[in-house]
Amino acid sequence: MLLGTVVFYLGSSGKIPDDLNEWAAFGTYVGGIAGSLLSFLALVAVAHAVALQQAALEHERDRHLADQHLRWLDALYNDIKEALDARIDKHVMLRDVLDWDIERTTVDQKLLALRLDELMKLLAQYCQAVDMYRDNISEFYDLRIYADRGGRILDKVKPFMDYLGGMIAPTIEFCDMHLRGNSERKNPEALSRSSRNS
Repeated sequence: MLLGTVVFYLGSSGKIPDDLNEWAAFGTYVGGIAGSLLSFLALVAVAHAVALQQAALEHERDRHLADQHLRWLDALYNDIKEALDARIDKHVMLRDVLDWDIERTTVDQKLLALRLDELMKLLAQYCQAVDMYRDNISEFYDLRIYADRGGRILDKVKPFMDYLGGMIAPTIEFCDMHLRGNSERKNPEALSRSSRNS
């Protein structure tokens, strides 16, 4: 570009200047062109640096939000594990009844219903959190382990629906939909199959 400017300037008169005043005018001419060009290039470089910094900040914000959401999922899962370990009798935990290690008729039925209700509330929050992560954080992140955890526990709760009241079937259906990433269904299907993705 600078060479083109020199050629243009010299080409307009057809000769190399002899006078210092002509060289001073030439220097002013080249300096004006080069200064403007360099200023423009510096502005482009600053704009590019700002755009890169903005993209890095957005990426960091998204990563922080994703990490925060995963911590929330893990905290909910820990609460679920605590609910599964809750005592129904002196030597019996809710987990023992759900795994069919202990016959459900041999434990305190009111306490069993209370523990199942607590578990189901946590499980509904967990399933919703899995779906929220998929919808709001990243649809590409592999949520299979989180969805499988929820589906595994949901399948264990299904045989105990009679302890959980009349609105448990729609709750189980919505939990299943959240785990599978469905926004709607024509017919209920969660009670007729496993909630785990195979």
